[in-house]
Order: sequence, then structure tokens, then C-alpha cells
Amino acid sequence: MKIRNIIFLLLSMILGITIGYALQTSKNLKTLQDIYNETIRIIQDNYVEEEDPADLIEQSIKGMLESLDPYSEFLTPEDFEKLRSSTSGKYGGVGMEVRKQGSNVVVVSTFEGTPAYKAGIKPGDIIVKVNDTSVTGMDLEDVVNKIKGEPGTKVKITILRPGFTEFLNFELIREIINVPVIPYFSILKGDIGYIKFSQFSQGSSDKLKDAIDSLKQLGAKKFILDLRGNPGGLLYEAVRVANLFLEKNSMIVFTKGRSIDSEEYFRATSDPELEFSVPIVVLIDYGSASASEVVAGALQDWDRALIIGDTSFGKGSVQRVIPLKDNYAIKLTTSRYYTPSGRSIDRTTKTLKERRDKSKKETNLLFFTKRLNRKVYSGGGIVPDIVVENQPEPPIVVKMISEGLFIEFASEWKKRNPNAKTFEIDDKTYEEFLNFAKNKGYNLKEIELVKDKVMNNIDISISEIIQGSKGKYQKFLKYDEVVNKAIEILSKVKTTDDLFNLLKAQKEK
Repeated sequence: MKIRNIIFLLLSMILGITIGYALQTSKNLKTLQDIYNETIRIIQDNYVEEEDPADLIEQSIKGMLESLDPYSEFLTPEDFEKLRSSTSGKYGGVGMEVRKQGSNVVVVSTFEGTPAYKAGIKPGDIIVKVNDTSVTGMDLEDVVNKIKGEPGTKVKITILRPGFTEFLNFELIREIINVPVIPYFSILKGDIGYIKFSQFSQGSSDKLKDAIDSLKQLGAKKFILDLRGNPGGLLYEAVRVANLFLEKNSMIVFTKGRSIDSEEYFRATSDPELEFSVPIVVLIDYGSASASEVVAGALQDWDRALIIGDTSFGKGSVQRVIPLKDNYAIKLTTSRYYTPSGRSIDRTTKTLKERRDKSKKETNLLFFTKRLNRKVYSGGGIVPDIVVENQPEPPIVVKMISEGLFIEFASEWKKRNPNAKTFEIDDKTYEEFLNFAKNKGYNLKEIELVKDKVMNNIDISISEIIQGSKGKYQKFLKYDEVVNKAIEILSKVKTTDDLFNLLKAQKEK
């Protein structure tokens, strides 16, 4: 660690300790303030290189805010302006939601249809390098700025995926990122309607209502709301989305912090779009965060929907941007979200397994739903009623996805079959792919070991090339274990009560 970084850390610790001691004696506070000022003077007079004291203080304030939680931060005038300009929802980038976790920058989710999503970057991936420059220990804002850039330009991102020993390299072309709220909705099987919901931006609840209405006209009597990979967004949109399913005056979420001003209560203000008897399954995973967790938590607490998938991200805190002098600002965590039963959404442990185990072992994290008095757990994110983890792709498949091999093959296939309107995978196409992969230097023995996974990806990629997102989703959902579990359950029920009776029966076995 560089001497300068050690000094910054020392200054950050001094400021952080000062806040704590302020609650004790004024003598300690005064002493530490004097020590802080004296430290600045000593650095100015004695450090081997000349340092700007204003820069030292700015860095120490940054360190103090970063020590509080992953979301509080000190904003320089440049940072503050970037934050304000980013609220438009459009930028030149690759379509990832990232956060700081210790010294690492971790992918929270990738937005549907963006370069990062198409390349196969996943929630939980650790960004190691950007354009061959190590970003470990770098400020989150600096990493984000390295990834963003002019649309049409290239950026190389190196990641470490949990469970893998080798780094994965992705070369992406930056685009204007404008994520569709609902990239796909359809009748999946019989009377089961499916809606992929990608973000909580302005007007997203109206788009969801329109999708529900369209599916009802197509005969949908049961619904799957897919919130996987949805990083959240606007709180009032989350409230309006929950209101589409909950009875008028139902509590949806409340916030609570140290100050009275931080307490806010949000209830359903109108009758629901769907009658309570209509069964609903909500899908979540590690990439479901913030507003997604508000909706999933509210529907789970009111026994309105069955939650299936994996434990959500656990971003259950509220940040307030407080302007300071000369266009500086502080983004400070001022309160936390709580579900109707009183559960905190905020993450308290590091891994999904730890969170699930902690929730089950610690009785003080036990809560009960509002209607059926079912046990639900707090302690970080929303724990599904039925846990179904999508199995990760094998390393060789991840490598082929990251290098664009499936899409490249699909494009070549389309050139040879220009009039094709639909596609079904067969052994002939698989053999063609093997020859294609061999010419690209791949080990065919490795591919043969995971033939089923490879064929699935060929099927999805060619269908996307032929039919666009419609074809991609039709095939992707066909192989999706979580969606298939939801279909299996919904196929056995007619009402919401049937849904929870089935869940109870399964747990009693």
C-alpha cells in the first residue's frame, strides 16, 4: 500500500472516530479535532512530496463516507454533476448495474438486450480489469467512468466469476443504454401469462398494467412476474406496481431511520388490477434489488404471490443527496426499507448461502405474513418461498458465450438459410457447430461433455437471429428451470388459496 493511501486511511479513521466520540465527551471530540488539524500540518511540512491539503481533506471525507456502508459517498462537483446527468436513464455504456463490495466492484445485474447482457456477464461477477487496468481497490465512480464512453467504442472488461479459477475477458461495444421496461410478455402454457419486468423507471407501472390487460385478453388467468435481474429504480413506481396486485389501503412498504423525517409509510391507494383470487408467482434472484425487493416483499407478506427463485440482493436502504457548498454533495443513507410484516430488506451477510442459513437459524429474524401467518425471514434480501437456483453454465460454455461464438455461428447459419422463419435444434446443426468451433480452436472433447447445454445455446442464438427478442425468449424460457418450476406449480392451481395450500402440502411432506 502506498504511503499516501495509508495517510488517507488514517485521516478517514480520524474523521470517522470523531463522529463517534461526539456522542461521548466534548474533550475527546476537541482532542481529535486538534489531532486531525495537526496531522494535516505535519503532512504539509514533512511528507516526502508536496501535497495539497484541500485534496487530503477531500480524500479523508470520502473515506469517512465509504466506511459507513456501500451506498453513502462524498460527491465532488464533478461527481455531483454526473449523478444529476445520469438521471435521464440514457448513457454510453454496456448495461451493467455495479456496486462496491470491499475492495471489489461486483456486478449486481445486466440490463436486458445490452452488450453486457448479450455477452453473458452475470450478477456476482467481479470486475478485475477495465482495458487491462486493474480496478481492484479503485473508487466505484472511477470504475464506472472507465466502463462508460462514447457509443460505438470498445471496452475490454476482465472478470472473475465465483467458482471459476480463470479470468474471463469480454470485449464489448458501448451503446446508448435505454433499457425497455417490459422486453417480453406472452402466454407460456394454457392460461399462464408471463411478464419480464426489467426496471422501475417513470411510467413503468402503467406499462405493466398494459401488459397484464393484454394477457387477460389473450386468456391469461394466472401470472408469472419475472423480476430477476431487475436492479430497481423509483420507489413510487414500486408502490404503484405492488398496488396492481394488493387491496386498497394495504401497507406496501415503510422506511425508518434515526430521524422522524425518515419515517414514511406507503399503502395501496386504489383497487388492484387483478382480483385477489388470481394466482401469481414472482421470480427473483441475486440481481433483484431495491424496488424489486419492495414489490416481492409486499406480495409475499400479504400472501398474495408465491416467490420462487434465489435470495435477492438485499439493497434495502434509502439514500438522500444533500447539497453542500461550492457544488459538493453527500449521498447519505438515511433510512431502510421494511416490508409490511416489519422485515428489513437490507443485506447483513455476504453470501446467498450465509443469508439463507442465517435467516433460518436466528429466531430474532423470524416474522409472520399478514394473511396466513406463514413464517418469513429477515436478515438480507427476500428469501423465496421455494428456492430454485438456475444451474450455472459450464466453463467452456461461458467461454464460448463471452467470445461471441454462438451468435457468430447463428449469423453464419442465417446466411446459409436466409428464408428460415423458425428454428428447432437438431443433430445436424450441432455437428455444423462442432466444425465451426473446431476451426476456431476449441477442444471438441470439452464441448461434447456438455452437449445439452451447448445445444440449448445454439437453439436460443439462432432463434434470436431469426425472430429477434421474441425468438430468444421463447427458447430461453423453454430451458429456464425457474420458469418451468413456476409453470409446474401454476398448472396445478386455480386460485391464490390453491397456490398456498399446495405450498403447505409440499412442505408437510
